[in-house]
Amino acid sequence: MSKQICFIRTGGIKMTDAIFHDLHEYFSREIERLFFVNVSQVFTSRLFHYKSISKAEAKDILPENFTYITPKNLAEFKNFLKSHDLVVICYFSETWRDWYIHHYLRKYSIPMVYLDIISAIGGFRYKNLQSEAFLTRFLSMLKFFRSCLLRGLALRCFLHNVDTIFISRRDKAEYIKNFKKGRYGKSEVVITNSTFYDNMLRNNFRLSNDYVVFLDSMLPYHGDALRFGHSLIDREAYYKNLNRVFDVIESALGKEVVICLHPRYEEENATRDFGKRRTFKYRTDEFTAKAELVLFHQSSAVNSAIVYGKKIVQLTGSQFNDFTKNNCQSYQKFIPITTLEIYECDEDSIKQVLATLEPGQQKYDEFLSNFIVASGQKGVSPYEQIADKISRKYGILRREEK
Repeated sequence: MSKQICFIRTGGIKMTDAIFHDLHEYFSREIERLFFVNVSQVFTSRLFHYKSISKAEAKDILPENFTYITPKNLAEFKNFLKSHDLVVICYFSETWRDWYIHHYLRKYSIPMVYLDIISAIGGFRYKNLQSEAFLTRFLSMLKFFRSCLLRGLALRCFLHNVDTIFISRRDKAEYIKNFKKGRYGKSEVVITNSTFYDNMLRNNFRLSNDYVVFLDSMLPYHGDALRFGHSLIDREAYYKNLNRVFDVIESALGKEVVICLHPRYEEENATRDFGKRRTFKYRTDEFTAKAELVLFHQSSAVNSAIVYGKKIVQLTGSQFNDFTKNNCQSYQKFIPITTLEIYECDEDSIKQVLATLEPGQQKYDEFLSNFIVASGQKGVSPYEQIADKISRKYGILRREEK
């Protein structure tokens, strides 16, 4: 009997999870039977509880050959794992709330697969504590050491080793291949193409130069900065200067600036923040294909602009917090882009930047080969690469083999 693929997630699945949705659709066409296990109801304690969706909602979202399972307690979850010969694709975390999932996968020797295929450019995280008061630094150091101890405990006692990891960044893949310790010590590392490349192949949007597109990062609202010890930037000053820059660009180029909102941006704020400009959610790739110029701060969606060979300007800011400044700089290490400081630039300097921009396709070749089409297989979806590898490695029965 062949193994079966099982996706395990802590909070169900939503239509807004486009990457997951596309992956499920491809797997459903290639593989006969699949499981999606939502473990959000295994524990009733608020400490462990995740938001969930019903089976009826799941039926509308998941392809028909997915079996949607919601264990009501730990015993049901364990029985499911023991009663099937599975390969698990990981949609859960390494935080303590999910350690029990790792523990039972480890206990029952179930191979676990990681997907890292969006080619995100990671940057700065924790705040520099040198300027903080002694007590603050001391407490932060205690928190850091506690985190290290918990991480060590988790690796030794709970976290399951990764059997196969699919990565769309060549540099990251090489790093993991050379890192012989921890959970990835025995992992097979498979380089795939990026989800952004799949978007281009699948959507096949007509390219044009109709708009200027801004990729929103909702900087005054983004909770990641707070989580890593930074204050949010001033909302009023940010949007005042951002819209001032948009006004000059629209006048200089004669093109409308459209806003592609961050998925978590609350749309009721759009009129206050962006005025009468048109805003859109979940249509970023479509508008990027129609852009003459793409503006961004630190959004991974800029990858699509590189795929389409668009002109790019990164909007930086002297009033950004260190979290955002360093994330912006991390993009500059990998992408040959022009920058524009939004708080201090005047109309002439904006127009000068616009006048010196050149089409970017030639400049982007290295980035494309390392981040977007890292496998070297042009015209191939990463989902096809993943399904093919998993099927061959684990003996998964595919539809054409029935």
